[in-house]
Order: sequence, then C-alpha cells, then structure tokens
Amino acid sequence: MPSTAAVDAAALLTSVREQQSSHPLSIVNLSDRSEDPASLLTPSSLALDLSHYRDLFSKLRFSYLEQVSKEKYLRSIVGDPPVLVGAADNAALEEKLAGMKQELKAKKEANARLVTEMEQVARTVAQRYDEVNAGTHMLETLLKEIEALKQQVADKKAALGGGGATSSGNEEDDPRQHLSFADTEAALKECSARNAELDREIDRLQRQMPAKDRECKKAERELELLQRRRNEATTLATETRRIRAEGGRDYVSEKGKWYAAQETVMHSLLGIEQTSSG
Repeated sequence: MPSTAAVDAAALLTSVREQQSSHPLSIVNLSDRSEDPASLLTPSSLALDLSHYRDLFSKLRFSYLEQVSKEKYLRSIVGDPPVLVGAADNAALEEKLAGMKQELKAKKEANARLVTEMEQVARTVAQRYDEVNAGTHMLETLLKEIEALKQQVADKKAALGGGGATSSGNEEDDPRQHLSFADTEAALKECSARNAELDREIDRLQRQMPAKDRECKKAERELELLQRRRNEATTLATETRRIRAEGGRDYVSEKGKWYAAQETVMHSLLGIEQTSSG
C-alpha cells in the first residue's frame, strides 16, 4: 500500500501540473498575436517595437504641437478683433508651463519607479517559476525512484522469505530495548564511568610512555653491545679453530693462559698481604 508521503507528493505534482496548464507563465500568452513562430515575442523584438513606438510617438507629438500652434496663431491673426498677447499673458503661460513641467517630471519619475518595481517583480516571479519547475522535476524523479525502491524491497523480501521476520524478531527480543528509563540511565552512567576509567588509564600510560621509550632505547643499545661482543667472540673462536686445524700456534689460548696465571698470582699476592696485615 503506498505511503502517505508518496500520495502527498503525487497529489502535489498533479496540482502543480494543473495550475501550470491552466495559467501558463509566458509573455507570449499575454499578447494578441497569432501562433505563428515568426510573430512570437522575444526580447529583441520587444526592444525593436519599443524603439519604433517611441520614435512614432515623438513624431506624432511634434506634428500635434505644430498643428495646434498653427491653428492658434491663425485664429489670433484672422480673428475679429485679433487676439493680442501681452507680457503678462506670456508670464502666466510660463508659470503654468513650469508647473506642468514639474508635474510631468514627477509622473515620469513615478513611472520609472513603477517600471523598476515591475522588473523586480518579474525577476522574482521568473525565479520562483524556475524553482517550481525544478521542484516539479525533482518530484517526478523522486516518485520514480520511490517506485523502483519499493519494487526492490519487494523483490528482496520475496528472495529472503522469512529471514526478515526472524531478524525483526531477534531485534525485538533484545532485552536492552525493553529497559525502563531509570535502568537506561543507570546503564548510561555505568558506561560513562567505564569510559572515564579507560580515559584515565590511557592518560597514565601516555605519561609513562617517555620513560618506557628511554628504557627501550637503553636496552637496544645494550643489546647492540652484546651482539657486537658476541660477533667478536665468534670471530675469535673461528680464527682459533682455523689456526688449530692448520697446526699453527694458538696465540689466543696462550694469551688466555697467561691472563689466568696473572690472575692466580694477583690472588696469591692479595692473600699474602691480607695474612701479613692480619
């Protein structure tokens, strides 16, 4: 039976798809142009249209002002009586024109701010739209992966047979999973105390490590000295056997006998001195 998360994800994906199909976010759908690909709006075509309309309105404004000025001057000339404009009238018109210019400037600034806000909103909407598309793609991928994983789990269960039930039964029979809060806390304190004792033992051994290292190095030096003496003794013994085998004079044995005789003499002398002093 499908899980609640999978059902919610599928419902969310369906809802997003329906909203995208009913309200597509595209500037092409906001225009009244035909569906001909050549007439679709693009940034370059919009820039060209904007430049064209600006030029057109500029020419239209110039023509309008020219026509109005001509009609005004003609009426003032051919009128009966003719309309005469004085300095006061010009000053009043200049003052009115200054106010209209300020009002026009304020409206242009407000329009520029509105355009900037619209651009920011458009960027935000486009970013959110991209995020929604990415999330939709992720939902589709996750749904497919969930179905594949469910199939794998079903195959594994079918292959294992009752192994899964036995494993879960063993986990449920673990007595540590049925401990009360107090017993669990006591076991935790015991483990913490044991860990602290191990930490102290490790610290003690680490403090003893330099002395042990020095002892090991001293033993290694003594071992090297003994090995060197053993090698020397082995060399002398080998040389002695070779000399004896060749029938030559054994200087080593003679030297040893001489040392032994000297030792006997020294002991005798020491014994005489001790007797005489006593």
